[in-house]
Amino acid sequence: MISVIVPVYNCGEYLRRCVESLQRQTYKALEIILVDDGSTDGTAELCDSLAAADRRITVLHRPNGGVSSARNAGIRAAVGEYVTFADADDYVNPDHIMNLYNAMQKHNCDVSVCSYITESEKRCSQPRSRDSDSYNEVCYNHDSAVCELLAGGAVGGYVWNKLYRRELLEGVEFDGGIKILEDLLFNYNVFKNVKSAVFSDAKSYHYIQRGQSAMHRGFGDEHRSMVETARSIRDDTAKSGGELADAGKGLLATTILWVVDVMAEYGPYDRELVRQYRAEFKPLKRTYMRLRRVPISYRASAIFFSMGYGVFKFSVKTVRKLKG
Repeated sequence: MISVIVPVYNCGEYLRRCVESLQRQTYKALEIILVDDGSTDGTAELCDSLAAADRRITVLHRPNGGVSSARNAGIRAAVGEYVTFADADDYVNPDHIMNLYNAMQKHNCDVSVCSYITESEKRCSQPRSRDSDSYNEVCYNHDSAVCELLAGGAVGGYVWNKLYRRELLEGVEFDGGIKILEDLLFNYNVFKNVKSAVFSDAKSYHYIQRGQSAMHRGFGDEHRSMVETARSIRDDTAKSGGELADAGKGLLATTILWVVDVMAEYGPYDRELVRQYRAEFKPLKRTYMRLRRVPISYRASAIFFSMGYGVFKFSVKTVRKLKG
């Protein structure tokens, strides 16, 4: 059995599409866990209605505690040998779980990862299937998988494009104290015990962007928390040394560039914090620039940031303007 954990909060207009896409899976041995996180708009009743019509669906009603707390509750309730996640406003192709499972079995891996399609709320495509034999698959050993994860590479930091062996999640929880990078931190703690992971370029998960994300609402405490999370991972990878230590440094450097980009684009400007971030970034730059997984755009941002916040801000504004 595969347990699918879906945190749910006030998303009635999207939930049915998500659940129906899970019900249509070609892999049938599913347990679909809807974790109602204190919804107040009728979503809770919809969850119960969906469960009444399909014995594979279980509903957990709980006081509002946030998505991390809801996912933790789902993990504790899951009975499947494997676990995956879905967000209530997203949906998946009919062969999504089958492809993840087949890739894991084929390569005898601990985690299976797929690619995904990013769509806007107003323009969603229709779920589609594709012959799994035509997918390109890459298998990573432990160190390579962790490095890809921290670099935001093929593995990616999300939880909803992955299938996990259930035992890997024992003792691992989402940190409810952070609002951004909580997926990445969770995955990092899981991947520390992963012997190997397989990535498929199957774009079977549809990630829907709705409204403004926390990354684009102006600089705030959640962005400071991002840097603190990246620091903690950098410190932990430093114990291993070598490629993993460099990957941790790369994550911290990228995170600093992310949050300063938010400050430059949306404000408010914090002179002292920028000074602190530039001082922290300086010793990371050499390692960052030689990491093969760092995209050219981030290398350019690193150069501009090293030249000063004014130059960096000008580059951000210019790029945004050229992109329209």
